[in-house]
Amino acid sequence: MFNGAEDNMGAILVMMWTPGIAALITSAVFRESIRGYGWKPGKIKFLAYAYIMPLVISLVAYGIAWITGLTEFTTERVINYKWAKMLGFGLPAPFIIGLLSKMTLGFLLTCLPVLGEEIGWTGFLTPRLLKMYSAPVASLIVGLFWSVWHFPAIIGGFYGTGAPLWIALPGFTLVITGYSFIRTVLYIKSGSLWTGVALHASGNIILMGMFWEMTVQKGYAAYIVSETGILTGIVCITAGLLFMRIQIKNKKVSETENNRSADTLMPDFKSEE
Repeated sequence: MFNGAEDNMGAILVMMWTPGIAALITSAVFRESIRGYGWKPGKIKFLAYAYIMPLVISLVAYGIAWITGLTEFTTERVINYKWAKMLGFGLPAPFIIGLLSKMTLGFLLTCLPVLGEEIGWTGFLTPRLLKMYSAPVASLIVGLFWSVWHFPAIIGGFYGTGAPLWIALPGFTLVITGYSFIRTVLYIKSGSLWTGVALHASGNIILMGMFWEMTVQKGYAAYIVSETGILTGIVCITAGLLFMRIQIKNKKVSETENNRSADTLMPDFKSEE
């Protein structure tokens, strides 16, 4: 999460919109149509998958940490969420109201800054890589680019949960790369960058935000869970690989099939005259 976010919202928005702005500028310079970015929402079930996957990953990773005693569970921050107050509830609010307020209002408000990143990662980079590589390879490349792009903020202390870099950097990379595998499959199936937006916003709100805020943040908690934790990283990359295998096992998405899928999803990918 961003440290001092309330005082740095402008910087956060600029950072998150950099990939999208770069993608749009690149398309303009090379006179490429942006219609192939995947602006249509696609089928609702793929958006639902995108929203639910971070919740499932969080339940497994944080659930293991809480049940085994590696970390402790708390409701203190959830019952005092500003999101519940914004919806008209008094604080402290019932626990379930706190959860639902952040999972709905928090999610929707997060989609705007997240869209900036996903125009770059899902709309621009992913379909181009799918024309050259298989889905797993494209997912790995995007995941690594996406992760490394955050490294300066993590190293500079602007982003993260306080874990040392030798934990935070590999943990974060595992989480993001796991998301990348999920997102690639959803993009191939839906042709929509909004699946990337839903997955990214849900991950920020649920895994990075809500579940971390339900964890007592002391001792080695940041080493184990959060968006930079090793346990969440392992669970996320495992979930991403399993999700891809399950979704494409009957289709055998080879490089040739990926190229054909990308062409189908982006019929007007050539430069406009």
